[in-house]
Amino acid sequence: MKPEDISSPTHDEIREYLHRQMLSSVSHDLKTPLATIIGSLEVMTMLYDKLSEEKRRSLISSALTEAFRLDHFITNILDMAKFEADAVRPRFESARLSQMINDSLARLGPLKTKGEIKITAIGSADDLVTDPMLGSRAIGLVLHNAFKFGGRKTANPVIEVEYGLENGEGFVRIRDHGEGIPLEKQAAVFDKYTRLQKTDQQNASTGLGLTISQYIMRLLDGRIELHNHPEGGAIFTLWYANKKA
Repeated sequence: MKPEDISSPTHDEIREYLHRQMLSSVSHDLKTPLATIIGSLEVMTMLYDKLSEEKRRSLISSALTEAFRLDHFITNILDMAKFEADAVRPRFESARLSQMINDSLARLGPLKTKGEIKITAIGSADDLVTDPMLGSRAIGLVLHNAFKFGGRKTANPVIEVEYGLENGEGFVRIRDHGEGIPLEKQAAVFDKYTRLQKTDQQNASTGLGLTISQYIMRLLDGRIELHNHPEGGAIFTLWYANKKA
């Protein structure tokens, strides 16, 4: 074969390949928790009287954890479709960053028990005008990412959350204590195709969370920033435009 016969893949071919990989990844991510849920419930149904109370609790816990994970996957997929279709409109109203953080934690399910959360208010004011539902959703997605990928160095990861107002904007700063993200890859973590690398697929995830967070922050006329902490771990900062400022 002559060198001129070898052509590089086009942009469309690359996107089509990534699209197929995403469908494969989504299929895997949906089936994996569903298989655990079905398996746990089948064992409970067939062997209930023979199981110890401890084993029953373990099976129920496994099914519940995977049910939350399945719900997270499906919600992200549906949200991604809505954002790409430009079908989401923010509703601005009075809100408090502290309440948005609490709401996001309430929706994390069993995942929040996998580590320790330290929340610190910077200053005494945290009231602003934004869309509290979308704002809380963005925080929750970043927290989910922090718990899932930011605690690989320890069995009990610590997630630090700071919030407050600065220069008329609201901010929520979330730091994990993981390995951090290389500078050359930081922009890519907000791309919905980034998690399709082979090494990433070893940890089931559709990889849409940070992409959706970025969509939300842009809708709210805000932004999301990422950098590494000098002592280790990644820091995501969500900046909220204050519509009353």
